[in-house]
Amino acid sequence: MNRVSTTRQTEMKIRNTLFLALALLSLAGCNKEDSILLSTQDLKFGLGNETQTFIVRANCKWTITQNDAADWYTISPMSGRAKDSIVTVTVKAYPDGDFRSSTFTVASPGEHIRRRVFVSQNKLDFDGIKNKVFGVSELEHWITDFYGQIIEEEYKHWEYDPYDTTQGHLMYFFDNGTGIQRNRTLHDYAIYFPFVYEYDAINRNLHIEFQLANDSIEKYDAEVLCASDSLYRVFHEYKSHRFERADHRKVGTITPSEKALLMQKASKREGKEGIYRIK
Repeated sequence: MNRVSTTRQTEMKIRNTLFLALALLSLAGCNKEDSILLSTQDLKFGLGNETQTFIVRANCKWTITQNDAADWYTISPMSGRAKDSIVTVTVKAYPDGDFRSSTFTVASPGEHIRRRVFVSQNKLDFDGIKNKVFGVSELEHWITDFYGQIIEEEYKHWEYDPYDTTQGHLMYFFDNGTGIQRNRTLHDYAIYFPFVYEYDAINRNLHIEFQLANDSIEKYDAEVLCASDSLYRVFHEYKSHRFERADHRKVGTITPSEKALLMQKASKREGKEGIYRIK
C-alpha cells in the first residue's frame, strides 16, 4: 500500500512538473513584455546589386520569415537575441525589370510580436506614365503604433483587375500636367474628376490637385515608389499613422479623340460629389 501510494505521488509530481514546464513554455511563447522595434519597415532598392541594413532592437529572441518565394534578395542574419542587431538585406541586379516587391516578417517567440518589412526594387521614370491610362491592381492599407511600427492585424491587402474598364477607377495622365480620374466606386455610374499634377523628381513626390464639382480643390501628395511605362506605385500617409500603398497598371495609351471626350465628360459634371483619394 505504501509502495502504491509512493508511486502515485511520484506520478503526480511528474505530471505537475510537466504541466509547469508546458505553462512556462506557453508564457515564453506569448510574453506581453516582448518588444521588437525596427529602424525601418520599407527597403527601396534601385536596379543594381545593392545592400541595405536596418536595426532590430529587441528584448527577446527573434526570427525572420520570408512571406513568399522570392529568391532575388538575401537576409542575414535570420535570427537574433535580446539586443540591438544589424540585419543586412542584399538584392540581385535587375536590369530588365521595372518593379518587383516582397515582404518578410520579424517575429518574437510564439509570434506575439510581428513586424512586417517591405522590400521593393524598381526604376523611376515618371515620363513613362504620360499619355497613358492606369487602373488600380493592388491596394495595401495599414496603421502604425506610437513607435511608428506597423500593427500586423491592421494590415490589409486587396487585388483588383486593372483592365476591367467598366468598374473601379482609372487615372488618365496627359502630357501637359493635367489629367482625368474616372471613378465608378461611389455610384453605379462613372464620375469624372479633372486634376493637375506635378512631379518632384528630387523628392519623388507626386502632387495632385483635384477639381470638384463645386469648384473647390482637393490636394494630395504621394511618394512615387515606381514609375515606368507599365506601372506606377504610390505611397502616402492620408491620416496620422494611417498609410496606403497602391499599384496602378497600364491599361493603354490615350488617343487625342479619347482625351477630348474625357474633357467633355468632366466639364458636364453636376452636384457636389466627394473626391476619390489617391489609392
